[in-house]
Amino acid sequence: MLRAISLSCLIAVAASTAAVAQLAESDRAEFETATTAFTACLRASVQMGMTTKMDPAKFKEGFAKSCMEQEVRFRRVAVKVAMASGRSETAAAAEIDGNIANGRRAFAADQESYIKTGKVPR
Repeated sequence: MLRAISLSCLIAVAASTAAVAQLAESDRAEFETATTAFTACLRASVQMGMTTKMDPAKFKEGFAKSCMEQEVRFRRVAVKVAMASGRSETAAAAEIDGNIANGRRAFAADQESYIKTGKVPR
């Protein structure tokens, strides 16, 4: 089963549960929608890389450019959530950027693992 990054995993440190709970319902819905769209795009990109058995180096190059629209939206909303929990905009942005980079690395590692082993990562 291909990695499924959950809402809490991708933004683990970005927002406390209390901060998300304090958001307006529309902000919470926007956050969940942005997270779902971003992870779905990343997942689809990795599945394409697995299906075509793309060379991991070439995959990483293309993957770095994939899902940019969804990433920008997710980042904007996640920074807003992190700021609601008391972080400065600079700290929130740094945290979210780190979480995005870690998520992308994890997805890329799944594709590379599949190419090396032929087994779909969990």
